[in-house]
Amino acid sequence: MGITHCPICVGLAVLSAVRFMAHAVMAYQLERANAATTTHPAMLLGTVFEL
Repeated sequence: MGITHCPICVGLAVLSAVRFMAHAVMAYQLERANAATTTHPAMLLGTVFEL
């Protein structure tokens, strides 16, 4: 039985993919906003890896 066995499962899979992409876009925007304020490489990596 695959993911396409019912419309609800397909909808949940699509919703999950959209949520993931939204989180990825927000993380990218946060990184770009912090990159505009500082140019030190350690600060740029610290935003992503919580250093």
